[in-house]
Amino acid sequence: MVSYELGELSSSLKGAKAQFNINNIADTKYVASCAGDSACFYGVGRTVTMTVNYAW
Repeated sequence: MVSYELGELSSSLKGAKAQFNINNIADTKYVASCAGDSACFYGVGRTVTMTVNYAW
């Protein structure tokens, strides 16, 4: 997780925060769960999200 207070760029952005997340950065294949002997499920691949929050 990387986050940045946008108010550092400009005083008009005070209270704004941007956050960037990457899960499973290597996009590794893995078995997340199995239901019995023959039904297994892979886990989620790489996901990238960015959020911007503002508090006033």
